[in-house]
Amino acid sequence: MNTYPFIIIISILLIIMWAYAAISKLIELEQFKQALASQVFPKWMGKILVWVLPIIELGIVALLLFKNTQIIGMYASFVMMLLFTLYVGGAVYNIYERHPCACGGLFARLGWKKHFRVNVFFTLLSMIGLVLLENVAL
Repeated sequence: MNTYPFIIIISILLIIMWAYAAISKLIELEQFKQALASQVFPKWMGKILVWVLPIIELGIVALLLFKNTQIIGMYASFVMMLLFTLYVGGAVYNIYERHPCACGGLFARLGWKKHFRVNVFFTLLSMIGLVLLENVAL
């Protein structure tokens, strides 16, 4: 069975998601800075992440665009989505001593439970993309 059409669809969905995430952060940079300042991690980390996250997200978009770097982009998508999902899961299941605020864009309006479900979906999607790409490479 030719799985490459599925890989293309998964890659397009991830590209749209990562591009939206990065661009919305950059467009609403002040709001994003404020959101990071109120997270449960140290403030110094937020000052770094304000630039690192959009750059990584745009880097993942670039990796997913090209067939020869697609698998690296899929691995990066999976790792980033897993980290984000674990972080959002901490908010949903009240692991933190205080509730962090969402980081802007559509996700800020979703609420933590819907945000968690969306993250789980994209984590699973990137995992499926990885499995398909690994099987194509064999």
